[in-house]
Amino acid sequence: MASTPAKPQDVFGRDVEWADLADFAVSPLPGLRVAVVYGRRRQGKSYLLRRLAEACGGLYHLATEQAEAVSLRRFADAVAEWQRLPAGALGFRDWEHALDSTFEFMTRRDARDDVPPLLVLDEFPYLANETQGLASVIQGLYDRLGPGGLGQREPLRLILCGSAISVMSGLLSGTKALRGRGALELKVRPFGYREARHFWQIEDLPTAFLHNALIGGTPGYRELAPAPRVGETPDGVADWIARNVLRPSVPLFDEANRVVHEDPRIRDAALYNSILAVVAAGESSPTKIGGLLQRPATSLTHQLTMLESAGFLDRSQDLLLERRPVIAVNDPVIRLHHLVIEPYLADLEAGRARRVWTESAHTVESKILGPHFETLAAEWVRHHAAEEAGLDVGVTGQTVVPCREHKAGHEIDILSLARGARPRSTAAPIAFIGEAKSRDRRPGTAQLERLEHLRALLTRSGHDASTAKLGLFSTSGFTDEVQAAAARSTGEILLVGFDELYGEPRGA
Repeated sequence: MASTPAKPQDVFGRDVEWADLADFAVSPLPGLRVAVVYGRRRQGKSYLLRRLAEACGGLYHLATEQAEAVSLRRFADAVAEWQRLPAGALGFRDWEHALDSTFEFMTRRDARDDVPPLLVLDEFPYLANETQGLASVIQGLYDRLGPGGLGQREPLRLILCGSAISVMSGLLSGTKALRGRGALELKVRPFGYREARHFWQIEDLPTAFLHNALIGGTPGYRELAPAPRVGETPDGVADWIARNVLRPSVPLFDEANRVVHEDPRIRDAALYNSILAVVAAGESSPTKIGGLLQRPATSLTHQLTMLESAGFLDRSQDLLLERRPVIAVNDPVIRLHHLVIEPYLADLEAGRARRVWTESAHTVESKILGPHFETLAAEWVRHHAAEEAGLDVGVTGQTVVPCREHKAGHEIDILSLARGARPRSTAAPIAFIGEAKSRDRRPGTAQLERLEHLRALLTRSGHDASTAKLGLFSTSGFTDEVQAAAARSTGEILLVGFDELYGEPRGA
């Protein structure tokens, strides 16, 4: 097997993604193997795949939204350039002829003797939209040249990439032509909150959290910011947002509309935007969303499913109860757009960005920072708590526990089952119960007593929660009494502030 190419130094992060792609590219397995790579725009997919093609001596081709004849001509010129032939030297009748000929060229040319020939088709949905049977053409090539084919079995690698998630994520599913023919399916996601902090070069932890809550981890947004350097004080963040996001002349101002409308399956812009606005404002059940839009919840099933498959909404199930899912906006920029930009559009167009930021402070605190802090707390439990705090847990999510004194019950921000336990199973063992609050007031003994009360309620409901650890997450520190109680608990009570959340030595 060929040695795996090292990740180029100019590729920030993406260690796991590069390893998966590089292993796929250099695998010595015979025949044509197909990978599908997708993710929202501006995640760095194209940059990553260009570098992979360069490292493997392969051909990277970026499709454009043009007629089939033009797309074929552009692809022919790209193949000719890769073969060091003059422009116009090649011509293809159709995509079957184009791909078949290209694979034949590739098997004859040893760009790197120890690496299989590699072809990357980026923005594949543009090609598939103009050539309706293109996936079937690739299926036919796979059946002939793939590992089970009767013909040529020399190693060949094809990567299909695209930003239309609802299209790309369905290529290998159901009864689609490429079902069962994918050797790799990779979704390139935004950076996690820790990576995003380093990517934007933010030292101050509260600033990093605030920036991430407003912008998220999409790396391409840094290139869209006229002044990417973030001032590391509350006023500095306000100035940065006013200058880089809340001005109609800058790209990020209307980014939320662009990313939603670029998905080819989202056509009724007004309805989809209305759904996103209602969910951003805090409605989380299909029934309530439908009620506010004066539509039956069942009539929105298709739209909600489409927004989820496209990566704009997140649908999470209760860990313990069989009840309706909780729906939330999955992109901070979309949330900011519908909570701050749209309601104050006239003021922003008049140049009053700082005034809008000041007047929307309560909305930002309650609708953006609070939910985002809960999200990061849950992410810390899933990905960092085992190594950094000795908290070894299974599935993590949210639930509502019934209480005689409170008819609506109690919402639990973060609940983790024991490793190996199945969600919504009878008497599921509980490993961790946590509460996350983004506010100025430091959590005290009242919050700790609430967690103990929740643990007792879970035990009373039939779950094994007697040994569950308790955790408080805070953006403002903790009272002396809570810190003393945590010290006495010998690890049974976890206190997680910004230092712990970001994996920094306390006080660094």
